[in-house]
Amino acid sequence: MLKLYFLTAIRSLLRNRSYSVLNIAGLALGITCSILLFLVIEFELSYDTFHTKADRIYRVTMSYPNSEKGFIEPSVYFPVGDVLKQNNPGIEAHAEVFVEEDPQFTIVRSNGEIAKYYLEDVRIAFVEPAYFTIFDFVPADKNLLKGLAEPNTVVLTQGIASKYFPGEDAVGKFLKLNNRLTARVISVIPDMPPNTDFPFSAFFSYASLEKYSTFDVTSWNYSFSYQNLYITMPENANPAELEKQLNATVKQHMPERKAKDTDFVLQPLGDLHYNDELFNLAGRNVTMQYIFGMALVGIFLLLTACINFINLATAQAIKRAKEVGVRKVMGSNQWQIMLQFFGETLCITILATLLSIILAELALPYLNDLLELKLTFDIFQNPQILLFLVLEVLVVTIFSGLYPALVLARFEPIAALKSRAAVQQVAGFSLRSVLVVLQFAICQVLIICTLIVTEQMQYVFNKPLGFDKNGIIQMGLPREEANKLMPYRHEMLQNPAVINVSFATAPPSSDLTMGTGFYYNHSSERVDVNANAKFVDEYYFETFDLKLIAGRTLSKSDTTIEFVINETMRRKLGIESPQDAIGKKISFNSREYYPIVGVIEDFHQNSLRDPVDPALLTSYHKQYFYATAKIDLNNIEQATKHLESVWNKAYPDDVFNYTFLDETIANFYKEETRQKVLFRTFAFIAILIGCIGLYGLVAFMAAQRTKEVGIRKVMGASIFDITLLFSKDFVKLVLIAFVIAAPVAYYLMDEWLQSFLYRISIGYWPFVLAGAVTLLIALVTMSSQAIRAAMANPVYSLKAE
Repeated sequence: MLKLYFLTAIRSLLRNRSYSVLNIAGLALGITCSILLFLVIEFELSYDTFHTKADRIYRVTMSYPNSEKGFIEPSVYFPVGDVLKQNNPGIEAHAEVFVEEDPQFTIVRSNGEIAKYYLEDVRIAFVEPAYFTIFDFVPADKNLLKGLAEPNTVVLTQGIASKYFPGEDAVGKFLKLNNRLTARVISVIPDMPPNTDFPFSAFFSYASLEKYSTFDVTSWNYSFSYQNLYITMPENANPAELEKQLNATVKQHMPERKAKDTDFVLQPLGDLHYNDELFNLAGRNVTMQYIFGMALVGIFLLLTACINFINLATAQAIKRAKEVGVRKVMGSNQWQIMLQFFGETLCITILATLLSIILAELALPYLNDLLELKLTFDIFQNPQILLFLVLEVLVVTIFSGLYPALVLARFEPIAALKSRAAVQQVAGFSLRSVLVVLQFAICQVLIICTLIVTEQMQYVFNKPLGFDKNGIIQMGLPREEANKLMPYRHEMLQNPAVINVSFATAPPSSDLTMGTGFYYNHSSERVDVNANAKFVDEYYFETFDLKLIAGRTLSKSDTTIEFVINETMRRKLGIESPQDAIGKKISFNSREYYPIVGVIEDFHQNSLRDPVDPALLTSYHKQYFYATAKIDLNNIEQATKHLESVWNKAYPDDVFNYTFLDETIANFYKEETRQKVLFRTFAFIAILIGCIGLYGLVAFMAAQRTKEVGIRKVMGASIFDITLLFSKDFVKLVLIAFVIAAPVAYYLMDEWLQSFLYRISIGYWPFVLAGAVTLLIALVTMSSQAIRAAMANPVYSLKAE
């Protein structure tokens, strides 16, 4: 019996080729998108879930409940780890981790050749041996743990070892990190999996950090976002109780003032990837709202494809009414007819899924490039994908086939044989009309969202930031001897392509910030303001065109002798006017006070999601981490070659590397830029699916109304009149869809925009444009079939059955 149903279904599909092709194409597009989005969602939800102790691993973070912002930072003070070693509050294991980005390796070859490599976009970490007992990246080999307990040792991943020690065993070899630390390779381990927030390529022993670092790692004065502490909690332990014990233990050994202002908070490992308020060591957070949004888009696209199927199937139902009538007269019951139609639906869905697998394979490299992920589509290696495909086939078959099967099965034999069968009505509209409305509502929601996301990103990239970011090259300075390049400033300016040069902690807008407390006007209490300290030279203000409001900029000095503040800092200090700020005094340590000599306009120091921070600008050459040069954009090659030649004189052992500041700022919005591209792509696919369905619907309507069209033409109707006849009902449906889509899209985009402190106001034009575009596309799609029907010879139309 099943074989008969299957063979009959195949014959029916072959007999109605156009109907089958439209359905397969529409379903294939929807299923392809759902497959790709499933791969992304599955990948994002798998981050660091493979650790056997994942539910017991926590990161120790610091909270400042008494501060103005009440903020939390992901780092801890350096001595916290030593306190835990000597006074264990009940944790199973702990490991400190310090990360370096974009390091330089120097390797001496066996033939004496010195090779220098700048490891762009590569992260290396200083870790304690317990790191490999807390995390399951490799088996906790005793020799590896013993070696990492010693200073000047390093463990390399296979990818890095093969790249920088090609054709030889890296173990036992030596490499120099940033020309400051020479380490011996003690082991080579497999590369880190792509779904981890610990994507390190080299692991230096944490015991080497004190010698390597340019700051005091025993001081309670430093906290860097790249200094993390991870612990394993004992089984069945209470996180809240352990957190209390941790606070009590560590605060006994902290300076009293810091102990009063700081709380230690445990962050679960499972929260690291999804909490965008706390930086993780991979530098990439994906919120659960974003994952939910992708799932919703996938469901919408699949729903749109299923709606296509239902619409085309119900339109086809009237054409097959006689077939159903004959089957019923010959003894078929409703269940047999429904099973027959479900068989056809299953065949179409399976064919569409097979096509989708091919399309997904072809599209996956482009998706990986866009999202910078390493997604794979292997049905046999990943049973979850196979399970997803099976469930999707079943759901799509049931959802798409149920209503059309019921429509066909309920035809009365006599009415069906006389071609008088009609599709059921729902609240005055046929279900087909309701589904068309839903389909185009989804299209319009996606179009409106795309337009608003695009407008917000244009606003973000074009909004004045309070400084000049154009033509700025930034070069990371070796921190041990950062002042070596300063005497060469005059030589750098000898080339006309280099307009100005400055040295500073960081450019005005950067992901490198130095939060600090301070004292104001000889007060015995620190000001309850967390300032962003920027150590800059006297040329900084001119290089970035920072606007001076009152006073003057900094004098030439290697050390702190005066301050310039921004307008936000002036307001936080309660100073009424910029001029009144001049002469007021500030101190970092309550002992040495220096005057405020200038006030500048506010400038954005982070992304536009964040407010403008109160800023303190002063000089101190030991904190100059970047050299920045303003260049002539018409002579980029000339400028960079000249800067490289000067750099090589100052730092012959370091690789010259630079980035443009505007590219760095654009990276603040990398995820939003990807969302914009995804929205555009999915909106286009939703429209394409809708057009496929609409094209098929109008084609079937034209076939059903052949005689009517012939009579109208004989009675004098023009091509325009007949086109209008087919179009007017669908135009109404598109307009109804717009009424539904507009408030939904407004709500979704209003929620999305809340993540930006500086954002656009949602205007009317994205809604008007989305409605107009959808209507135009629908009219063009319908007109192609309507005009074809209108131009048919009425003689043949009147003879049609």
